[in-house]
Amino acid sequence: MLPANFSAFELQPLPDGASTILRLLAAQAPNWPEIALVAARDPALSLALLMAEPMGPGELLDGLNAALRRRLERIGTDLLRAWLLGLGQVGESPDESADIALLRAECALHLAIETAYARPDEAYLAGLWYGLPRSAAWMAGRRPTLPALVADCGLPASLADALEVDAPGEEHAGAAHPLLTLLAAACRLTTPHWQEQVAEVARLTGLGTASVLGLRTDVGYILSGHATYPVAPTTSATVPARPSLRLADDPYRCAGMLGLLTAAFVDLDARAIRDRLAIACPLFGLHTPPVLLGCGEDGRLQALLDSAAGSASQLIGELRLRLDDEVSCIALGARSEQSTSYFDECSRPGRSIADWQVARWLGQPGFHVVPLGSAADTTVALIATASPQPLDSELRWRYAALLGAAARALRSHARQCNAIAEREAALQRRFREHVRKIAHEASNPLTVLKSRIGMLAQDRPGDSTLQDEMSLLNAELDRIDNLLRGAAELPTESSETRSCKVPELLLDMRTLYGEPLFGSRQIQLELRAARDVPTAAIPASALKQVLLNLLRNASEALQPGQRLVVSVLPLVNVDGRNCLEIRFVDNGPGLPVERAQDPLTPRPSSKGPEHQGLGLSVVREILAQWGGTLLCRTQAGAGTSFQIFVPLEQSA
Repeated sequence: MLPANFSAFELQPLPDGASTILRLLAAQAPNWPEIALVAARDPALSLALLMAEPMGPGELLDGLNAALRRRLERIGTDLLRAWLLGLGQVGESPDESADIALLRAECALHLAIETAYARPDEAYLAGLWYGLPRSAAWMAGRRPTLPALVADCGLPASLADALEVDAPGEEHAGAAHPLLTLLAAACRLTTPHWQEQVAEVARLTGLGTASVLGLRTDVGYILSGHATYPVAPTTSATVPARPSLRLADDPYRCAGMLGLLTAAFVDLDARAIRDRLAIACPLFGLHTPPVLLGCGEDGRLQALLDSAAGSASQLIGELRLRLDDEVSCIALGARSEQSTSYFDECSRPGRSIADWQVARWLGQPGFHVVPLGSAADTTVALIATASPQPLDSELRWRYAALLGAAARALRSHARQCNAIAEREAALQRRFREHVRKIAHEASNPLTVLKSRIGMLAQDRPGDSTLQDEMSLLNAELDRIDNLLRGAAELPTESSETRSCKVPELLLDMRTLYGEPLFGSRQIQLELRAARDVPTAAIPASALKQVLLNLLRNASEALQPGQRLVVSVLPLVNVDGRNCLEIRFVDNGPGLPVERAQDPLTPRPSSKGPEHQGLGLSVVREILAQWGGTLLCRTQAGAGTSFQIFVPLEQSA
């Protein structure tokens, strides 16, 4: 007899099927299609897998084996082995043999195919599950009936109806859903004297008697040679003894199950742990997802898993329940590391209003508190219950094994994340301090340069051209100083205007860089700009960095006598956006062949060790930040052109 707390789908799986799956899982690369095929032949295993993850709309149309395989792969080898190992003899076996259930399922499947029933795998499941216990007497301890469990699998209500009623006779066949009729016919073909039922099956299904006879013969042939479990290689014909009834009586089984559960959750992130726990809980009899609470450094119990807004887990976290709370059974269970329970049939707050609220949020009149950690790592699970009966010790151990493995993995992942965050913060602090020292040291020569520039400007106060150049140089030195100081700080929202006038910016840059980059090397630099060029939607400092990279690259690539033309075109439509175009065109040698294939990706430069090959990639990143685009055309011996497209201000 099942303990009252065990779930209804912990019916005893077929020993041959379970051992076959365990053997297949031991392979280095498990044969999931074969494992799914074995599970599809087992009433208890197939029901448990579909309960663990209900069917999605239309999923059964892809085939039962495909649906079971997806669930098996999601569960994973370690968790699946732990579950099968933990079942042992727990649960009940159907009153009929496995051969009868499989025969009825195959008959229902083939009858569905012959009669063009839309969902033949649904008929197969009806035949496979029909022999499972369905009576209310078996469902003691407030466990749901088999049809209710089937409905929870996400399967059509017609399947639950077929399992709810006895097989209809001919007088009801016309008024019943076709699935009920198919199941009734399959049941008749499964009796010891099925030949006497052929005529009635023919009338129920509308098939000819010869077709029914042929169908039943074919099914018998299939089952006799092709639907048996693989035979394990053994040296003896003896059947191994079944494991003991209770895990507590077998320490080796306990240790194996704990090890497998630990392996099932190890090295997963929080999201993967949550997903695996969600599919594991129904397998272990937890219909309502438990809430895992851990004690923080502040002595308060908080949820270990992130949850949706308004969920029970979030609300319980907002209680900020203290570990030293004197009236809460949750705090008592966590402090004492002993299981406790709360149950209130009157639905009114008792000594602990927190416990009363938790029960309401969990949707049941009570809950069990199961300790999962140690004194150094306090963790508990809250398991909702509709029964005032205490939690069976065997079931409590199984719950603690599963949930404890998940909780330890969550704690370990949280510690790893905290350690990584601390290391990153330390590295950032060291980097900022390093940059601050560089900025401080660089300020001395910058100050000297600015002083010298100021003295030169004072020596020739009437030279307006020199005054303008000195002003631009001072501005550039200030920009260098700001860049160095800003590198030591975290990125912040800039107060700089997010727009600029491109022709004016280019004129300033020619004044400052024209002579050192081009004039001194006898390279011609020509600027061209249309009238009334609209404002570009990019800060001047960002665009200046882009233009300076391209100007420097051109000056290094061109030879004396060659030319660079920079043009500004006022309006170009790029992918439906109005943009301003800045075009760089030179008549130089073109990019090297290896560079021309992918000019915008960082790679070692051929210009020397002082060049890192990052210029064009930096240009692309800056432009992308402001919605801009960079195009490159090059031809050996004929020059290179770059086209920059920058969005215009919306008001422009």
